[in-house]
Amino acid sequence: MGFAAVLLLGLEAWRRAAARARVLARETDRVHTVVETLRDENWHLAEREERFRDLVRTQGDVVLRRDLLGRITYANEVFCQTFGKTPADVLGAAFAPELPEGERPRLASFAGLHLPPYRIQFDQRVVTVHGPRWFVWEEFALRDDEGKLREIQTVGRDITERKAVEERLAEALDEAQAANRAKSQFLAAMSHEIRTPMNGVLGMTNLLLDTKLTPAQRSYAEAVKRSGEALLSIINDILDYSKIEAGKVHLEEAPFDLRATLEGVCELLSPRAFEKGLEIISEAEPQIPTRLMGDETRIRQVLINLVGNAIKFTERGGVLLRARLESGPGAEEKAQIVIEVEDTGIGMDESVLELIFEEFQQGDQGHARRYEGTGLGLAISRHLVTAMDGTIEVESRPGAGSLFRVSIALRVVESAAQSRDPLSGVSIVIFDDHPILGSSLARMARAAGADVRLVRNAGELLDALKAQPADILICPIDTAEGPGAELVARARGLAPDLGAIVMLRPQDRDRLPGLIAQDDALSVFPSMFDAYLVRPVRASSLLTRLEVLAKSERYVGSADAEPDIDERVAEIVAPFRRPLNILVVEDNDINALLARTLLERDGHSVILARNGEEALASLERRDAFDLVLMDLHMPGMDGFEATRRIRALADERSNLPIIALTANAMAEDRQTCLAAGMDDYLSKPIMPDALARSLAFWSSRRSALGYVPQDTTGERTNLA
Repeated sequence: MGFAAVLLLGLEAWRRAAARARVLARETDRVHTVVETLRDENWHLAEREERFRDLVRTQGDVVLRRDLLGRITYANEVFCQTFGKTPADVLGAAFAPELPEGERPRLASFAGLHLPPYRIQFDQRVVTVHGPRWFVWEEFALRDDEGKLREIQTVGRDITERKAVEERLAEALDEAQAANRAKSQFLAAMSHEIRTPMNGVLGMTNLLLDTKLTPAQRSYAEAVKRSGEALLSIINDILDYSKIEAGKVHLEEAPFDLRATLEGVCELLSPRAFEKGLEIISEAEPQIPTRLMGDETRIRQVLINLVGNAIKFTERGGVLLRARLESGPGAEEKAQIVIEVEDTGIGMDESVLELIFEEFQQGDQGHARRYEGTGLGLAISRHLVTAMDGTIEVESRPGAGSLFRVSIALRVVESAAQSRDPLSGVSIVIFDDHPILGSSLARMARAAGADVRLVRNAGELLDALKAQPADILICPIDTAEGPGAELVARARGLAPDLGAIVMLRPQDRDRLPGLIAQDDALSVFPSMFDAYLVRPVRASSLLTRLEVLAKSERYVGSADAEPDIDERVAEIVAPFRRPLNILVVEDNDINALLARTLLERDGHSVILARNGEEALASLERRDAFDLVLMDLHMPGMDGFEATRRIRALADERSNLPIIALTANAMAEDRQTCLAAGMDDYLSKPIMPDALARSLAFWSSRRSALGYVPQDTTGERTNLA
């Protein structure tokens, strides 16, 4: 081989070696790069691990991990410091902290970690180097890529201070509840103690006013009565406010008739209004549903507060209570009902309107105020309306009266009756001697299709009849121009076939014998009048009388025309079918005398008993009692025990109606009486009208709560 060939081979070998050298150099550079990257990653990893260790070490929580045998595989410094251990002491050992006496160990169990969310949390107290401490422990499962349980991590946070705060709050809550119970008991006791003598004061004053008195004596007695009623109103307001403040107001839902509720409120407060010479009227739009679902008792309470306030702050004119349908029923079958109370009273300025619903605030402020009261009525009303998810607001100007508006949504049970015009083509003239009353009656009659004219004096009436004959005249029993009978006589001089309806006030009851013919004391009027209405006028009563008169040539109140009889007046004239034999169980001498006097004045026979033992002895001696009036709190055997003993009698005496007489006025007291076997409940001070209504209801009934005999077939027979 020649030199050239050798040279070429050497050159080729050198080129290959150089290429390999370059490849090795590049690989070496790459290895150096990877090594540097790994060094950087290791540095960052070490930094992150140190940061994590610092975080775990400084966060203050106990952190440990355990394997499936419960042995500690990791524990942070806080753990060691908390329990006075070193890492060498705890690694590989089971975690079993010392527990205070009575504590049950929970950390040794992994129960609950096998189900999502694979963690549990609980509070437990353990003994530490600082003594017993509360910890909230959270355990969660650590799983491998295949989902198998690998370790349990436990984190414990010291919550001793939080537990101490919770205990103090619980103690404070217990103390507040105890104080609230004590306050409620105090108010109930004071209400009872005040109402007992108040029953005597008001009852005896009413009896005194029914006797022959000189004008001065009557004035003094009426002042006593007004003062007693004012005190009773204050007591009721304080009790209501106390219950609301304690959060004890529970709303109940039941079907009710809103029209009847409005009319009932007006009838209840009408004596107060008529005593001041005011008119009081209720109206409900025909579109108002016949039956609504709600708490009728609370709605009535709100309306009594609002109407009572309106009467208090009104000197001339009157008060109008009306309801209208604003919208609905909607998707939830609820109708938005708006109830308004409008008066012609003193009114309020804008600054007062901002405070009127606050506790202990009144529109008439200052030392020189004319109107007394607690200032709680409107605050109570606001709380009750808010509890019903409603709103209450007021519009007013000084000297221009006030308008209170309540808006609530109530579920419709029965829609309004289909509208009809039973008075279509009937012409009615209303002697509008009392503008609020006349306008209200006109709206009621027009809603039924009647043609209505309002006249304000005798001249206008005669001119109206000359211009266009009328079918019916409505006028008060007394007008500003003289007796209503004289007005009717003059009107019939122009329209002989004119039907006439006279309007009476409740206090006109003493004039009924002179207005009603002697042969039928409930239905026949002298020929001057064809029918009568008692104010405040119910819409149903008005329309019934107008329909009867419109369909007859001249209604004279025959026995066949029973729909024209006003049941409220009938109760005044003859409240009972027969005299009753009544057992009165009452330990207070004054209240016993009052009850006896009221009952004997109405023709009933009364036997008195001072406690339950005497009541049972009276029942043993005679079995002719019709009902029992039962006081609750008496020495010896109280009213509850006496009622239970009577109901346990194995004969018909156990079915005597028992009416509770009590100075307790809470709503739960009524339920307590009914649960004890009583049939009815009258709160002291006992009002004669309320007593009369209760006796009228139970006079022909028997209780269904006592002994039920068996008939000849062995089946039980209902006595009620």
